[in-house]
Amino acid sequence: MSVLFLTKDLVFSSRVAGVAQSRQIELSVVSEADQLLANTSANQVKLVLLDLTTSRCDPKQLVPQLRRLARPPKAVVAFGPHVNKAKLAAAEEAGCDQVLSRGEFNHRMTEVLVKYVAVGGQDRR
Repeated sequence: MSVLFLTKDLVFSSRVAGVAQSRQIELSVVSEADQLLANTSANQVKLVLLDLTTSRCDPKQLVPQLRRLARPPKAVVAFGPHVNKAKLAAAEEAGCDQVLSRGEFNHRMTEVLVKYVAVGGQDRR
């Protein structure tokens, strides 16, 4: 598994999945933090995407837990509404590799996926 995406936004997650599929990047979506931790631990995850609007997505707790896993993800990218400065700052303080507003992530989605997962459109497994 290349990308694991924590979100409850089915519409937006389908858009991200479409971009991932176009780049031949495997992406799985989970809606709960415990699912994220279990799936990351059980699989070789290169990138974790955190939708900061997801309930119980506390980056100050979640990111350190991800980093302590036996098989931590290579990168964690968080995004959320630009008006929620506290949550974006918390994600930065927690040690996310990249923190973006939702608009920035939406605009740079392909770039982010390619940066952390794919080279030349191919999945780096």
